[in-house]
Amino acid sequence: MPFKPSATPPDLTDPQPPALPESPAVVGDTSSLDADAAALLADIASFDIEAARRRVQQIDARYTGIRGTKADFSGAARDLGFPDVTGLHTPSAPRGVVQEVPPPAPVPEAPSVPCGGLLEQLRDEVAQRQRGASVASQEAERLREGLDRSLRAVFDYCRDLSTQLNFLKPQVGRNYYLLDSDDPIRNLSWQEGYADFRTRSTGEGGSIERVSMGYTLRGPGQRSLERAGGAVERLRQMLFDLGLKFECQERRNRMRELESALFTVADEISVQVVWRADFEKGEVVVESRNLERLGFVTFTLKPDAICPKLLDEFGRLVLGRENRFRSCLAR
Repeated sequence: MPFKPSATPPDLTDPQPPALPESPAVVGDTSSLDADAAALLADIASFDIEAARRRVQQIDARYTGIRGTKADFSGAARDLGFPDVTGLHTPSAPRGVVQEVPPPAPVPEAPSVPCGGLLEQLRDEVAQRQRGASVASQEAERLREGLDRSLRAVFDYCRDLSTQLNFLKPQVGRNYYLLDSDDPIRNLSWQEGYADFRTRSTGEGGSIERVSMGYTLRGPGQRSLERAGGAVERLRQMLFDLGLKFECQERRNRMRELESALFTVADEISVQVVWRADFEKGEVVVESRNLERLGFVTFTLKPDAICPKLLDEFGRLVLGRENRFRSCLAR
């Protein structure tokens, strides 16, 4: 007879396993089970183990419950008595229809600064200053390189000039007047000269910033100068500043007060010329002591003015010969 499960769910307080549907073989013919059992016992009694094993498999295949039945329980499954639960399944797209994935939400953009705002004006000012600083830096570098080239040329010339004159020791056709004396220092000849240079630090570019040339001129005689009172110290300081060699004999009274002094000055002139770079103005400053006369002279010139012609005129000036050094500076 057909099986119809109960629509009432089992009691939850005393759970019992649901009754499995009986196989049609069990419902239709119970005598076949007794026959199979008697045949199985006969096989065991005759020690036919292989036959008993096959018979057990056949019995299992027929009498193991739902796996062995061919009954249709689709109707019972639709009427189990449980309420329908909806909303737990995910609806799927119909076949043949491609479900579109919605695009991602756009990322909000940062608010833009309106044209002509304060930040835009500040950016423009910074850019202008940077451009100005770059131009100024390039100009300063160009001036530095020009000064370095000019001073290197000066050093090379002064070094070669000193080397040649140290060997030749020629006479220098120049007279030096000491104060108001009518007897100048004359008949001077070259004794010894040198040339050197000084550079800036590596962090400042390492370029030449100063070239020095010094030499000594010496004559055969000497001269005497007498001063009294406060003029003694003034003459002593002046001779010291000019780099002249001298001896001083002082006369003092009984109170050890200085009354007068006799100065003996040797005919020897110490000359010094310094070519110095002025990086702020982009010029070369020439500072000399006793070059053309006793005393100090300073003049400036552009780096481009330093050329072989100018340096040759400077060499003639050192030797006391006719020269156009001053006229070259005025150009």
